[in-house]
Amino acid sequence: MQLNVNKPSTFYVRFTEEMPKLFLLADSNSEVYYFRYLDGKTPRIKFNIPDPGVYNGNVPFEVIKTIGVEIPGRFPRLPDADRDRWKRVTLVHNPKMKTTTPIRIFTDSGVIEANDRFFSFIRPVRIFLFLHEKGHMFYSKEEDCDLYALVNFLRMGYNQSTAYYTLRNVLSRSDENIKRLKTIFNNIQKIRQQ
Repeated sequence: MQLNVNKPSTFYVRFTEEMPKLFLLADSNSEVYYFRYLDGKTPRIKFNIPDPGVYNGNVPFEVIKTIGVEIPGRFPRLPDADRDRWKRVTLVHNPKMKTTTPIRIFTDSGVIEANDRFFSFIRPVRIFLFLHEKGHMFYSKEEDCDLYALVNFLRMGYNQSTAYYTLRNVLSRSDENIKRLKTIFNNIQKIRQQ
């Protein structure tokens, strides 16, 4: 099945043959754009596609309903900023950057540096990580930057599952990062309940 997306949209789909454990949508360049891990028993899902384009699924499905992109009506309140370093940011590719993080910001100059690993991620993951780094213009704490990224990511029409997946699969497993995962998960749950 192919999706032709002309404007940011929310799609309600039903799987027509097998119920997959992994659902993928690839863009016109055959690059994965959206994915969702499922239990193999889920007959229907909904997801947002905020970027116009042509997308192909990895399993047969049919669109039940398409509406304008659903964006949550309420978000958790962002904490008061503890920094005031806002400026225009510039993304710089540094293939020699050898750090545990695929992207980092220098808030004094506004340079965001990214390595090859960052550019290997799908577009929505890169956007979430980029927003997190921009959050450091306002916040020194990682959890505050995660919330800044989450709120802005969802306002752009991207999916909550992608935000969680991004942190779950990019962060190393330390006590601090596990706390960050729990915090973003709890914030996603609050958004869903509103």
